[in-house]
Amino acid sequence: MNSVYRDINAGLREELLQRIGRARFQLWFRDTSVVEVSEQALTLAVPNEVHSTWLQFTYADELQQACEEVLGEGVSIRLEVSDEQERRRLMRERLPQRPQAWDELLDRRRVPASLDTFVPGAQGRFPLMILRQLLEGGAAGGANMLYLYGGCGAGKTHLLRGLEADMARRRPGSALYLTARRFTQRYVNALRAREVDAVRAFEIDLRSRKLVLIDDVEELAPRRATQEALVRLQESSCGGDTRFVLAGRRHPGELEGFSDRLRSRVRGGIILNVPVADRLRLDDILAARAARTGCKASPDVRAAVLERTASVRGAVELIERWAAASAEIDTPLELEWLPELAPSVAATAQEEVVRRVKDVVSGHFSVPRVLFDQPTKIRTAQFPRRVAMYLVYRACALPLTTLGKVFGLRSHSSVSRAIQEMREMRTIDAGVDQLVDGLLARL
Repeated sequence: MNSVYRDINAGLREELLQRIGRARFQLWFRDTSVVEVSEQALTLAVPNEVHSTWLQFTYADELQQACEEVLGEGVSIRLEVSDEQERRRLMRERLPQRPQAWDELLDRRRVPASLDTFVPGAQGRFPLMILRQLLEGGAAGGANMLYLYGGCGAGKTHLLRGLEADMARRRPGSALYLTARRFTQRYVNALRAREVDAVRAFEIDLRSRKLVLIDDVEELAPRRATQEALVRLQESSCGGDTRFVLAGRRHPGELEGFSDRLRSRVRGGIILNVPVADRLRLDDILAARAARTGCKASPDVRAAVLERTASVRGAVELIERWAAASAEIDTPLELEWLPELAPSVAATAQEEVVRRVKDVVSGHFSVPRVLFDQPTKIRTAQFPRRVAMYLVYRACALPLTTLGKVFGLRSHSSVSRAIQEMREMRTIDAGVDQLVDGLLARL
């Protein structure tokens, strides 16, 4: 399709979308395409005779009005059955249609994280080398505390998860990955057990591991008791085999709310900076992710993905969707498919998190996604909305006023109340706590 036809096709699609709505457009016009334009007529390719007949009898007026809006009056519409459009329709039927179906496909296709699957770039080779030494049993200078720091998308979680998986293959159960929130919950549960040996059992369990990996350490900031528990564990493990690897977004000197003892312990260990991927490294990451998911991505595909989103997570998710879908149908998808594989990939990391949270929570609770965009009195949507607000708050720490706007709320007090309610529910209800942890893992 040349550039002129592409512009006309885009304009026609936009007009139809506004006139008939997204649901009907997706059903009947997603597989149509402008193939010829003259002074008197516009030829629209459709998949089959059923499409052609239905469009003529049901949407003839909308088609004509949209055509006149784009090309002017006096131009008629002609429908032409196309084998190519039918091929595209059949391909699309083989692709996932719901967020949950996409998650299942990616889980089936995606290779689990490991140190070998991490793409370090020039500046990330040193942290990777140290973690490999740790995996091989090296004492890393005798320190039993390592701290990884870097911005969102640097790959810290990948490294921790990869380290856990690689150690588990050598010695099952010898490594344990926990978010800071999960570490806190385990400790609090031990305290609330009101049994003399509960806290001791908690500490013995962690000291029995070769590696204790704690992610998102900023979450420990308001929890002094948990911080002290971590310090005691680290001190009691000195001279033993247990190594603690922590990860956060900031350098230890910039961490707020940390006790002097914990800050001193972190700064006394090995501190490794994991740099956020630049464009060159991100291109290498996309190439590697695509190959591991099932299909090699050409430079053109990777460039098109990077043009659609500046978010590392968004770019990785889109390339994985492209690769998984291509592997499912046994042929690399054309660039034109990218908008359909991830129609709402965002331009920023925060927008990407919001989109992802709403998709995941909507799919889990079977609640229409539109109910997350505006206040609603539908009772079945109240709890899912609170869960989504809490997940966005946890994932990207938006200001409450901004977070409220994301969910169509005018007052930040409603958001604050929802977050506080979720915190309390996680504390008193183990089912809710497991639910939130499970949804966080899917993000």
